[in-house]
Amino acid sequence: MSYTVEKLDDFGRGIINVDNKICFVKNALPTEEININITKEKKKYLEANVANYLKESHNRIAAKCKYYGICGGCQLEHMKLEDENQYKKRKVEDILEKFASQKIKIAKINSGREYNYRNKITLHVQEGKLCLLKEDSNDYVEIDKCLLVDEKINVVISKLKTLVTLEKGIKTIMIRIGNYTDQIMIDISGEVNNENVFLPLADSVIINNKNIKNNEITSTILDYQYYVSNKSFFQVNKEVVEMLYSKIISVVKDKKAKKVLDLYCGVGTISLSISKYVNSVIGVEVVEDAIKNANKNKELNKIKNVEFICGKAEDIITRQKFDCDTIITRQKFDCDTIIVDPPRKGIDKRAIDVLNNSSAKNIIYVSCDPITLARDINRLSNYKVMEVELFNMFPRTYHVECVSVLCRKTL
Repeated sequence: MSYTVEKLDDFGRGIINVDNKICFVKNALPTEEININITKEKKKYLEANVANYLKESHNRIAAKCKYYGICGGCQLEHMKLEDENQYKKRKVEDILEKFASQKIKIAKINSGREYNYRNKITLHVQEGKLCLLKEDSNDYVEIDKCLLVDEKINVVISKLKTLVTLEKGIKTIMIRIGNYTDQIMIDISGEVNNENVFLPLADSVIINNKNIKNNEITSTILDYQYYVSNKSFFQVNKEVVEMLYSKIISVVKDKKAKKVLDLYCGVGTISLSISKYVNSVIGVEVVEDAIKNANKNKELNKIKNVEFICGKAEDIITRQKFDCDTIITRQKFDCDTIIVDPPRKGIDKRAIDVLNNSSAKNIIYVSCDPITLARDINRLSNYKVMEVELFNMFPRTYHVECVSVLCRKTL
């Protein structure tokens, strides 16, 4: 029996109707006519693979990666980039309407290159082979390169292939490259017999959280330099992150922000990027190494009007109730603008309650998950969404980064 694909779901899968039950089909595009093989049957839905394409979409393209459909890294390589961008735009609009009751027309999605954009990859080592996880599986697929990462990372991967055959006790290897500095970091976990063989491959080598050769590299965003350690969060797409930070700067300037609270600040990239446009910034981050980097980055860039506090955002702002008594200056800090850039799980409920009852005029919400963004927008009932702009930080995948600008409702 043949089926016609209606649309794509939030994970880039085609949606069809099979005997009055919704069915999600990998690697299927809207309007395509297909035969399927059902791979999973649940009470409320089915999952399937395409058995045959009876009629292909004119938007379908051939995937460039030989591991596509095996490795779980990409989901949209069969789609043109411009179509991927439009899909992500419609997806976020639908999610905001469904989960936040916000009918918002997204005017713009910013996008850069579709390949070789990632500055980081984590590989699993299985029986002396460099691997990535297979799609929807705990099994692994051996790879010799990844099309999403910077080509200089692929050069390191090719050199590691020989070494890991001799070091079979290694579990994972993270490789990171500095934006515009091309400095390489290798972070290894597992049993290593000869540490010295890895030293020529990178500017920084960490093995089981032990510093073997420099514990950080430098990276650049918008002319600011940053120290980045192995545990620090740092945006993976150097081209698009500069577009995103430029948007935040534009909003900060437009809103005439003076005192800013930057929650989930990481190594301080947003705090420092906006520092010359405001009077003062306080950044809050739970990862101790990231805060150490943030303070070093402040000194590296000779910035005086930024303070960093280590702790969970919900603990810090609940305790200080937005009168942020800074550790160094001991001055009260009543912010007019709050920037949040939380992990995928979104903002903690305790933090949401404090934010919603704060006196801040504006909230700039940077999100990598539109569903938790919609949930949090719904909870921030004292604020109105003024605009949402998208940034395709993760081309060839269903993920997308959102910047939402919220303003406090007038009483």
